[in-house]
Amino acid sequence: MRRIGMRKLVNVTALVVVAISATACSSTPNCLKRQGYADAIAFPKLKAPAGLEVPKSDDQMSVPDVRNGPVAAYGEAPVGTEPDNDQSRCLTTPPVLQTRR
Repeated sequence: MRRIGMRKLVNVTALVVVAISATACSSTPNCLKRQGYADAIAFPKLKAPAGLEVPKSDDQMSVPDVRNGPVAAYGEAPVGTEPDNDQSRCLTTPPVLQTRR
């Protein structure tokens, strides 16, 4: 009777591992989902209370404007990658290197 319980536990554990693996592979990559930072807005300029001064702004800390908003993925998979794999569209996917022969 104890062997049946152990076998059942092993089978259930294996099934859970397979299910988690399958869902992890089939989900949409993060680069294709809308990211929270894309909705960020600029804060209003600082106002100093009476008797204090607003600190000088640092140009190195300014966020540049990006034409067409933040981009995290190619519109189509680049040549040399798997076009059916959504992960191929992510900008973090390294490009295919052409080798000389």
